[in-house]
This record gives sequence, C-alpha cells and structure tokens, in this order.
Amino acid sequence: MNKNGESSYKRLRRKQEIKRMTRLVCYNIEYCEGIEGRWYEYLYFWKIFFPPKHLDWKIIKALNKLKADIIALVEIDTGSIRSRGRDEVKYIAKKTGLRNFIEKIKYPINGWLSLFYYVPILDKQANGVISKYKFHDVKYHVLHEGTKRMVIEASVNCPKKITLLICHLALGSNTRKEQIDELIKIINGIKNPVILMGDFNTFKGEKEIKKLLNKTHLNDKIKLDSEDILLTEPSWSPYRRLDYILTSREINVRNYKILNYHFSDHLPLMIDFDVK
Repeated sequence: MNKNGESSYKRLRRKQEIKRMTRLVCYNIEYCEGIEGRWYEYLYFWKIFFPPKHLDWKIIKALNKLKADIIALVEIDTGSIRSRGRDEVKYIAKKTGLRNFIEKIKYPINGWLSLFYYVPILDKQANGVISKYKFHDVKYHVLHEGTKRMVIEASVNCPKKITLLICHLALGSNTRKEQIDELIKIINGIKNPVILMGDFNTFKGEKEIKKLLNKTHLNDKIKLDSEDILLTEPSWSPYRRLDYILTSREINVRNYKILNYHFSDHLPLMIDFDVK
C-alpha cells in the first residue's frame, strides 16, 4: 500500500489504463509573443514584430514533458518575420516527435478578407494540429461570418476513428452566435465521434455554448478537473473561460486538466481519453 491506501496492483492497473489512453493538448500560444494577459502588456506592440527569443523552445520543452499524442495549436505563426521565417507548426512537430501536422491560415481566400494574405505577418497567422497518428479525411471549413473563419477538420485512428475540429471564434458576440450555428451543422454532419476544440472567445460565459451542447452530441467534461482554477484567460490571473475541448459521448474522457503554463495569455487544456 502507498500512503493513499492504493495497492501496487491498482497502481499497475492505473498505469496500464493511462498507457492505453490518448493524450490531447489544446493551446492558444498567441504567436509566441509571451504576453500573460495583463492589460498593459498589450501596449508592448513591438512584440508583434520581435517576440521573446526561444519562447517557442520553452513551450516545446513543456509540451514534451506531457508526452501528448495530439497537440492543437491556436494562434501560431507559419513563417513571418515575427517567427524569424520559421514555420512554428513544422518546428514544433519536429521537436516533439509528432511528425504528422496540418496548418491553415485563419482567413478566407475569397472576399475582402483575402487581402490579409498580402499583409506581412497577417498572411502567416494560422491554426494547426500535430499528431503521432496519420491524418485522413482532411477538410477546411470556411465560416460565413467573422474575421477568423477557418475550421480545420481531420480524422485520426487512435485506434478507433475520431474526427478533430479546431477553431478560433470571433470576438463579437453576435458573430460568434452565427459561427456556433454553423459549427452545429458541421458537427451533426459527421458520423463518427468528434472532438471540437479551440479558443471560443466566450466573453459572456459558458452559456454561449449551451445551444451547441444541446443541439449536438458533444459534452463538456471540465468538471473532471479537480483543481480550483477552471478558467483559461488571462493566464496570470484567470477570470474567464475562453478555451474548450468538447467531446462526443463515445469518447470516454478519463482526465481533464487546465495546465498552469504562462507562455501565453491563455492557459492550455489537456485530456486523456479512449473511445468506447
């Protein structure tokens, strides 16, 4: 027995269960600008062009300790002067040993927002996902409203097939509401289990996702986190939850954690799961 009264057999069983599970991390890394969310830090406008050196490596070292199987990255630079020309998705994939990756600029390629593709720095602002599992059935959904419209869809076998959706929703509440309505249609059109994750920007609270949960088969397992801090932003002193990992009922979430990492103005999320 250990000091908690747990037998060696139970400890072994628990370790075996953890080994069989898939670990997923979702993190808004804020383009590695290194702001923890204090209001005055956003006045340090030069960080847009000259972020702290080696912050990406510090993030990688922290992620490597987690031994994640899938890492979804929101607000990641794919090669502007801010990242010194380095595609951070590819770099993080290489340094974590998760060789499979997808990345996509957040803005639509049609309409007036396509102008962002010709503006330095903006033309490299993306979301991405890296994984030890190979991706298949990759799709890119462009929502009809908002500035940040891109939703990445990709399936993996871990070992059962699941579909990942990564998004970054709008700052305006009315636009978010319309984007959520579109997400409901996308989710309900997917037959296999789904994980929806990203920065939802729910400034009005979790009530904003109530319709999403009611109209789909997704669940919010945040209550599995036994810690007191169940909020994600700003990282230095969180008072609101903007970031989510939502899962289908077929996905058995065994562990849910908000990680106390201060590399960004958001705190990352982590789940351990298997598929029923």
